[in-house]
Amino acid sequence: MAKKTKKTKRKKRTPSWALACFKQFICEMERLEQVLDLSAHGIAAVRGMPKVVEVLMKVKDKTEDTEAKGELERAQAEAILAEREVKEEFPLLHAWAVISIWALLEAVIKSFVAEWLKRKPTAWRVEPIQRLKIRIGKYESIPRAERHLFVAELLERETGAGLKNGTTRFEALLTPFGLSGESPDIVRHIIFELGQVRNLIVHRGGRVDRTFREACPWVKIPLGHKLKVSTKMWHKYFGAVHIYITLLICRVGTYFGVDMSENLSSLYETAEKLKPKPSNTADAKKSRA
Repeated sequence: MAKKTKKTKRKKRTPSWALACFKQFICEMERLEQVLDLSAHGIAAVRGMPKVVEVLMKVKDKTEDTEAKGELERAQAEAILAEREVKEEFPLLHAWAVISIWALLEAVIKSFVAEWLKRKPTAWRVEPIQRLKIRIGKYESIPRAERHLFVAELLERETGAGLKNGTTRFEALLTPFGLSGESPDIVRHIIFELGQVRNLIVHRGGRVDRTFREACPWVKIPLGHKLKVSTKMWHKYFGAVHIYITLLICRVGTYFGVDMSENLSSLYETAEKLKPKPSNTADAKKSRA
């Protein structure tokens, strides 16, 4: 009598296309962080250049040379600028990084939705997609490779996602496909602040206005003063965005039947570390209570 062979249960996997956009985003984000660090180290190193130029002038016996003196003056001016940037924690570099990471975040969500529409025929049946008004002539004039992104952008307008703030902007695009969900409170709080800081930099040159003060009253900067993104602020934004994107990856995995509970638990633990530590004053009050 032939023995019955047990059927091995096939392990569920998330298709690679569903994760490709997020993997690319993480690579771009890490590259941004690396370039930022490299730039900061380079600027810091410029502070020592005047001494190097002075030594070279002495070795080459060019202390009275007009061209050499010009080089020294330039090195001294650059050293002063570098010292200021180091002292203020590279606000310009961090401001550019804030603009970049927000742009990457907006782009990855739309790219993911476009890929979802491309790969999942059922996605076209959801109500918000069905309600879209598309001119056939315009749609046909768009290259095939860009049509799904075009629909994703129309969906953004239909859902009013572009008018929303923080993570709600991105969740609005994910909701029609059953991919929205909860995020740690601290992550939502930080990404909301990130969006407001980005808007302030882009539209107001970084100077605090009433709109920003009302949106982020916890950022204690007087009206009209310039908000400078510190190293601490940047690390906070970078960490929150990394957690949010990883959370979206977990949601996609869950959608395809993969058990992501352990990963989600770990994410929430990591998010707790983003919470501000109580100040020494607050600690002292607690100890006296």
